[in-house]
Amino acid sequence: MTTGTTGQAWEDDIVHALKSLTSEDAPSFEVALVDAVAAWLVSGDNPGGTYDEGHAGHMVSTLFSALEAARSFQPAQQPALTDGMDHARTRVVDGAHELANQGWTGVSLLVSRLMPAMSAELENNAGDRAKQVHGVFVYLLYGLAVGTRTEQDPTALEGLSALFGGWDEVLRGGYTVPWRQPPPA
Repeated sequence: MTTGTTGQAWEDDIVHALKSLTSEDAPSFEVALVDAVAAWLVSGDNPGGTYDEGHAGHMVSTLFSALEAARSFQPAQQPALTDGMDHARTRVVDGAHELANQGWTGVSLLVSRLMPAMSAELENNAGDRAKQVHGVFVYLLYGLAVGTRTEQDPTALEGLSALFGGWDEVLRGGYTVPWRQPPPA
């Protein structure tokens, strides 16, 4: 994210990133997000418990960074989509656009929803980093999928969990995101 001399610059960057998300960018956004979430949660920076607002905020910032990265590459491998996964992906893109159309108010709504969800996912799954990665990934995307609506979408939530499983399988199968590949010999 670009930072300027005022707080407005990064806020505008987030709104632009939300507005710019397309269904074509969704796979790169998803894998960038799962990579960033997993990298922090399995690192020594994860305290393993006694999480605070700063830790939840860090997870929310990974969402915004992944949105920015989404336009920079296309993953060479992707999970096979089911109808539920496709529905979830569509809801994420549509929800991002709904939030962006509200400007900074939409971003504030998103952050206000995500902060307690991130705190809960980190704390409830403390000691089980795999569950933390799953929960954080799913609920970051679910915050987007809900958009500006107040009603829940259980089908999108199930599809997001399936997307996590699909990306987990792709990554465990050997796919490496471009920034984690070793330099050529």
